[in-house]
Amino acid sequence: MIEIFIGCSLLLTNGITEQSIDDYFLCNHLQDVKQWYGLTEQYFGDDTLKALTVMSCESDGKITALNVNSDGSKDKGLFQFNSKTEKWLENNIYNKELDMYNPKTNIKAAAWVVNNIGNWSWWNSSKHCWEKYIGG
Repeated sequence: MIEIFIGCSLLLTNGITEQSIDDYFLCNHLQDVKQWYGLTEQYFGDDTLKALTVMSCESDGKITALNVNSDGSKDKGLFQFNSKTEKWLENNIYNKELDMYNPKTNIKAAAWVVNNIGNWSWWNSSKHCWEKYIGG
């Protein structure tokens, strides 16, 4: 996996094709989140590449990422957990207050959602960004 982070521009040295452009953009997405590789792999295993791509699309790897929605809810952290989802996780799964700005908490909660609900639908709002690289 480490080799994917070395020199995205090298992907274009053999000519520009649709595939090489896709690979180049995926590589650049992963540059934003490479610091979270180890922690993400710990919780996502074989889904690490997909998780990092979704994370990049959601927050560019910024732990303090915050989006305020039109309904007043807030999306926070690496995987942009909505405050309503955060409250649901706190009350029904973890039975404690969560800090979605904590990278470990955010990544662990995202892995729980994927592994227990069985899909990536929580992140459909950014699917246009990640689906072309890693599928639905």
